[in-house]
Amino acid sequence: MAEGNRIISGIKLERLFRRALLALALLMTFRTFQFFPGMAPVQEVWFVLCFLATLFLYPFWKLQAGLRFSRFEAYLLLVIAFGTFLAAWRAQDVFGQPLLYGILAQRAMVLTAVLLVVVIALQRGTVRIADLEAAFLWLCWSTFALYSAMRLMLNPANFAGYGVGFVTEPMPGDPPGFKLPGYFILFGVFYYAILGMRTRRARNYLAAAVLFPVTISGSGRGLTVCVAATLLYFLYRIRGIKRAFVAAAKGAVVAAVLFGVLYAIAPAAFSARAAGFGDAFAAVVTGSATQDVSANARIFETLSALPYIQQHPLLGNGVVSNQWQGGSAGALGSYFYPADIGVIGVVYSYGILGLLLYLFQYRFAWIAARKLTDCDRNPLLDATKAFILYSALYSLETGTFVWNAELTLFFIALLIALAAQTKPSNLSDTGSGSVCSLQRPALSA
Repeated sequence: MAEGNRIISGIKLERLFRRALLALALLMTFRTFQFFPGMAPVQEVWFVLCFLATLFLYPFWKLQAGLRFSRFEAYLLLVIAFGTFLAAWRAQDVFGQPLLYGILAQRAMVLTAVLLVVVIALQRGTVRIADLEAAFLWLCWSTFALYSAMRLMLNPANFAGYGVGFVTEPMPGDPPGFKLPGYFILFGVFYYAILGMRTRRARNYLAAAVLFPVTISGSGRGLTVCVAATLLYFLYRIRGIKRAFVAAAKGAVVAAVLFGVLYAIAPAAFSARAAGFGDAFAAVVTGSATQDVSANARIFETLSALPYIQQHPLLGNGVVSNQWQGGSAGALGSYFYPADIGVIGVVYSYGILGLLLYLFQYRFAWIAARKLTDCDRNPLLDATKAFILYSALYSLETGTFVWNAELTLFFIALLIALAAQTKPSNLSDTGSGSVCSLQRPALSA
């Protein structure tokens, strides 16, 4: 009996250690703390480790497997080559930036390269999907606690010297705020919200509602709209059009009550946020300046980018390093960040061909999703599909699928692995038609 207890304890410790390593790897791969004070050198070390893993571990595993490449692996290799060398060459050709600066500016592409290792690790069972799920949820709640504490206890203005990667750009009449990557928390929002839709348990909805506000940095307008659209889509898929409409109406009533409470507590702040949504909508529809400084900045950045897009529509203008003559703003002679203007910024940097190449990643997600049926479902799979849909929507504004390609491609790789491992669940008749019972297939590879 004592020997059996020691074995069980050893297994639990091994599992805990494996999940802790996975959580650390995910934090570094998603660049969660890259711009935090003192973390830049640590992130650079992670870039080097990812490069070494791709250079030595991936070829070794491929040789063992007989040098057979999946289509997704071939696509990743193409994205890495295009995103690194072509972007560097275009910046040299258009702006005269030395080639080495362009290559180093794209060093984050090694995070995409390490996905080659992740793909093989998932196939071999070296990385267990059940451990990934546990790591994601742990990171969701731990980053939620950290970010909440930072916003309650720290003043962002005191950290303005650390740059716009850590705090938002100060705007007239708009105090700076922390820029905190909320990818893991957003994953948790989708995880619990969709689980609530399937189980109808209030505690799941409550968890999602508690998590969501912490994901918002700056105005959060686009993020809020895209998260709402994603959840409404899944509500429709799960409940059907009639039940989804009823549930959405109930949610709207609850939201209206909450908005009323917020307005009573802080009328000035609530009115300013509501006006911000209106100004952003007006800027998108009319293309003219509004009272919103952030929306106006994006209009001016778009106007700055359009002449360069017209001159180099197919291959773009490349990526200018922030370490070379003031970066993109110095090259164009005005305030300019390609990531600010979403798809337009992608076309400016990578051209139409680059946009199409990066968009093709969603083709792999579509193929994997079509292999699944409505009966193939578990919370991890639901959250993964929701995050991919959200990233596609939010990328229209931010270009996340390009500027953080390692993020979207990771979830697509995970969806492919889940589609390969998830088995159909049994149908059960509940009296209102055949539906699938909520199941959690064996995900431990």
